[in-house]
Amino acid sequence: MAASRLVSFAEKIIKPNSPTPLSLRQYNLSLIDQFMLPVYMPMAAFYPFPSKKPQQISNILEKSLSKVLSSYYPFTGRLRDNSFVDCNDMGAKFINVRYDCPMSEVQNLPDTGPEYLPFPKGIPWARTPDEESLLFIQLSHFNCGGLAISASISHKIADGCTLCNLISDWAAIARDHTAKVPSPQMIGSSIFSPSTDIHTDSMIDEIDNQSLSRKRYTFSNSKLKLLKTQVASETGVQNPTRLEVLSALIYKCATKAARANSSSFKPSVLTQVVNLRPIFDPPLPTRAIGNIFSIIPVATMSEDEMTIARVVSELRRAKQELKNEDHVKENKLVSLMSKWPSMANEIELYRSSSVCNYPLNNLDFGWGTPSRVTIPVIGLGNTFFFMDNQRGDGIEAIVSLPEKDVPQFENSKELLEFASPIMNLD
Repeated sequence: MAASRLVSFAEKIIKPNSPTPLSLRQYNLSLIDQFMLPVYMPMAAFYPFPSKKPQQISNILEKSLSKVLSSYYPFTGRLRDNSFVDCNDMGAKFINVRYDCPMSEVQNLPDTGPEYLPFPKGIPWARTPDEESLLFIQLSHFNCGGLAISASISHKIADGCTLCNLISDWAAIARDHTAKVPSPQMIGSSIFSPSTDIHTDSMIDEIDNQSLSRKRYTFSNSKLKLLKTQVASETGVQNPTRLEVLSALIYKCATKAARANSSSFKPSVLTQVVNLRPIFDPPLPTRAIGNIFSIIPVATMSEDEMTIARVVSELRRAKQELKNEDHVKENKLVSLMSKWPSMANEIELYRSSSVCNYPLNNLDFGWGTPSRVTIPVIGLGNTFFFMDNQRGDGIEAIVSLPEKDVPQFENSKELLEFASPIMNLD
């Protein structure tokens, strides 16, 4: 196993290249931040033929990270009491490792769990202690000459948009040291006012080690167009999005697979994450950091309600309602998150999220774009995660389901009409 071929390991702390002013030392969490699981959200990019030597690469990455952290200064601080980040410039952890194995061997490992070597051991989706770094970087060198760059950032102060922006800005500075340092906006707590009485212990317990199976599928643009046309003709929804139709398709196939192992129908809810930045009027800055999203739920209370057309229509309706709301945006999300643990006992929860349309596949640190980008899935069943495929001609989906539901799901004729299995993650 590649895990036994670790040749070298070095860890250092990277601090901002300019100290954080005293006036900015306290970064208050927003109400949504307070509700988030305190876990590390990971991503990794693989590069097969870097044009620079390993030591040059390390130096470039460390210097550019220090520079970008002067703007993203909360990520070098430490969490305090689910209330704020002490921006004390204690730094981010930068780990430099070398493996005596080819990168292809690592790329074929399951991209979940502790054996996924491009990440610090045990960090992806692990709990973030108050005194630990909020950002972990690992640079992994392989004996074929390839390398991987991974980032694991605390979900307490970052959503997927924040993670993608930070990595993109870091890459831009690494590629060109004269590039302008970005200006992320620290406005989350002014939009979602924090509370003094938020407890997340029951939510932390939701991440477990249940027997899950993760399957990866690709949906080509031609198949997506066909599915969108089919849904539009059945619903009247104008130009349904790729994520709307994919979420509805996989949700339907997953619930059908679950019913095959149950003697009775159990109500279910599909939840889809929505980035709020472009929805506000006027839109929020793209680089507003924090957890600035909402969750739109679609409930299915009977078997005859489980149709792709209905689910897409409900997703579109809920999204439009969200756009028409003002202060109730906050209340709806908080209400749903507060009920989350108790809901799990009454219904089946299915979760859909995405980093589509973010420039992850174009991450160029100065030695070209990656051959693969991956984001390991959180340890929860009934989860669908979407990202643009590497070729740019479709979407990849990672579907995490209880093992008992997988045989029925992966043989679904409706799913395979549009999806192509591309990798077994188990």
